[in-house]
Amino acid sequence: MDDKSFDEFIKGKALEENILIPSLLNQKITSTFKALPKRKKYHSRLFRIGSVAAILAFCILTSIGFASPSFAANVKNVSNTISSNISNLLGLQKDLDEYKTVINKEVTDNSITVKLNEVVLNGSELTVSYSINSSKKLEAMGSWHAFNNVYVNGKKASTGASGTAHNIDDYTTEAVMTYTLDKVDLNGDLDIKILCSEIKLMSSNDAIKGSWDFEFRTNGNQLKTDTRVLLLNHKFTLENGGEYTLTKYTDNSLGQEIYASISNSKRNPTYVVSLRGIDDLGNKVEFYMSFGGKEEALFKVENIDGNLNENATTLTLTPYAAILPDKSGEMNGDYKKVGDQFKIDLSLLK
Repeated sequence: MDDKSFDEFIKGKALEENILIPSLLNQKITSTFKALPKRKKYHSRLFRIGSVAAILAFCILTSIGFASPSFAANVKNVSNTISSNISNLLGLQKDLDEYKTVINKEVTDNSITVKLNEVVLNGSELTVSYSINSSKKLEAMGSWHAFNNVYVNGKKASTGASGTAHNIDDYTTEAVMTYTLDKVDLNGDLDIKILCSEIKLMSSNDAIKGSWDFEFRTNGNQLKTDTRVLLLNHKFTLENGGEYTLTKYTDNSLGQEIYASISNSKRNPTYVVSLRGIDDLGNKVEFYMSFGGKEEALFKVENIDGNLNENATTLTLTPYAAILPDKSGEMNGDYKKVGDQFKIDLSLLK
């Protein structure tokens, strides 16, 4: 699949789901894995999937198929050595043990093994860590897409995904993906299914059909209880007439987020929005758009190197936006200010 075909595929899926794709798109997606300094051979720090990844009901991972039973045994041993800790993989400084559910299950089909390590339910988001491994050596920048759907109590719930990934070795990639869940009751114990029927190579038409399915139970009540919330009411309007209202700021062990409602949403042109500024200690702060639909958006703090400074008491932010290109290539203009500066008093979090 060439770049043009892949762009058209992505846009088609987005239109079907009424989902905005606020990824960088100034490079083809095959080049948006950002390698950070390596900690040791074959194990680099997290790769960013664009600025916010592709916001679709699938995730971008890397894998290849293996054939021999002997290698399958070796892959299993390798997968057991993978660091599956969500907190470490996301660069967080807080322990998530009391909130996460450890799964440690793997499924092999058509010579591809997927292992689901652990999950955390954070409000309307399900964060999962898992790996894909194989016998065939990964090519430079080679990556596969695992087309996943998340079901909650038997009802399809996933509407988008974003995440990070890093290579364990030349045959194995581990990822942490966060799925946005919609229109389902997320209280109490939940029966979750993560279903995948196709893994596709981005750079060609090759696709592996199969069944990589996981079922488990989890509960997000404790993290919800420990999440502090501050209601907001700040509005700004894009040049295409779309109006954003920032409604709440949340803080918990997984990080900080800002929620927004959208009215008069327009698709032409399509914008990617960012909230940028500083805290009262002078540190730069940015919230990138993790999800954007016709009626709502979610912004996450840029936490590749950790969360906000714990000693900060005030955030001063300004909304910026840039037009997404019609196809892969340069952005149609730089980010421009689209609203007034505003402050968030963190001392009011409850």
